Amino acid sequence: MVRWNILPATCILNSCIINIYDEGDCIPPHIDHHNFVRPFCKVSFMSKSNILFGKQIDIVDLGEFRGVVEIPLPVGSVFILKGNMADVAKQCISGVRHRRVSVTFYKMDDSKAPYRFQPDPELEELLPYQL
Repeated sequence: MVRWNILPATCILNSCIINIYDEGDCIPPHIDHHNFVRPFCKVSFMSKSNILFGKQIDIVDLGEFRGVVEIPLPVGSVFILKGNMADVAKQCISGVRHRRVSVTFYKMDDSKAPYRFQPDPELEELLPYQL
């Protein structure tokens, strides 16, 4: 993503969260932790969904939310979060209609690494994939 200029060279991602949704599963309103450097990105797989944003997100029903902004996330989409969308606005995904997977890629702020954290030497020696 850095090579394709989707993310800046200063943001080589080093961690991720994988969300696996079954039908009806949701992600409640939240702001991603500030220990992760901005920008970060979400990649969608298996089925489309919408992501909702808002300083205040209303809970309509179990797994159903209403935000100020609703953005579609088609299969294979890469969604970059930065600025107020990452730092101020809450985000959520209402209950999905079909099985879905999303991967959120982050860069951990080096100064926020867990106590006594030691990077895996094998992973540190990996080179970027050549296209």
